[in-house]
Amino acid sequence: MDNDLLTTFIYLARLKNFTKTADQLHVVQSTITSRIKHLESNIGETLFIRTNKNVELTNAGEAFLPYAKQLLSLQESAIFHLRNLELFNDTLNIGVVHSIYDCHVQEMILKYMQQNKKIAIKVTIEHSENLIQMLHEDQLDIAFIYWDIKSPKFVCEPFFSDKIILLTGAQNRKLISSGITNEELRNLPLLCSAIQTDSFTEWFYSIFPKNYVYPLDINISSNIITFLKEGIGYSFLLESAAKKFIQDGSLIEVKLLESTPPSMESYLLINKQRINSIGVTQWLKEFIPQMLLN
Repeated sequence: MDNDLLTTFIYLARLKNFTKTADQLHVVQSTITSRIKHLESNIGETLFIRTNKNVELTNAGEAFLPYAKQLLSLQESAIFHLRNLELFNDTLNIGVVHSIYDCHVQEMILKYMQQNKKIAIKVTIEHSENLIQMLHEDQLDIAFIYWDIKSPKFVCEPFFSDKIILLTGAQNRKLISSGITNEELRNLPLLCSAIQTDSFTEWFYSIFPKNYVYPLDINISSNIITFLKEGIGYSFLLESAAKKFIQDGSLIEVKLLESTPPSMESYLLINKQRINSIGVTQWLKEFIPQMLLN
């Protein structure tokens, strides 16, 4: 199916406006209208309900949307793979959550590339739920996520267990030198750092009120560090993400006297359809040799 038609459909489904979609795709509005009519004719279904200003997906459009995304992704992956055939023996598609990439996988990829120069690598940084969907759609070979997934389509192995610790800037050392109680913790200006596992959320709300409002809420945990280093507030972070800042003295750990956050467990998921590919086999050989014996 034509890439332009699929791309236009996906953009219009998201933007719900012909003019905005035309602007995003750098074409005139009549081109968007023509493409959607062409796609609807090909499929034999009406995909959008037109209103005065915007459009909404029909039931058929809602049903077609995930397939359109998958079709477009598969076409792009196929083109990418074919273009690399002359240069590389294989392509390894890695999906990874942002914090796991920063703390662990970035260095693994660097080492892998140094040892496997004939394997191309494509990295996608996304949330766990999106990476799982991409695995189901065969867009990824391996993924590093925070969910323990049981599926006949994947191999799921424990990857890393990371402590969650409370941190602040070195300027606040005297304020918390001996550690803090739960009551003192509740009164701190706490910055949100996007740790959202069920176990951490349950622990957090055993101490804080359900309506707690953060003075600063950022959905990528590493971006909190700039504020902490300036002495602004306190935040829970993964120990591996904070290690170098603790070592250089710009951040300090705050000891909790009455309660301890649960550890953050991460997992490696492997697409079984690709487990014997050159790219995946070399990855396992490099980092998880015991899996090759199973």
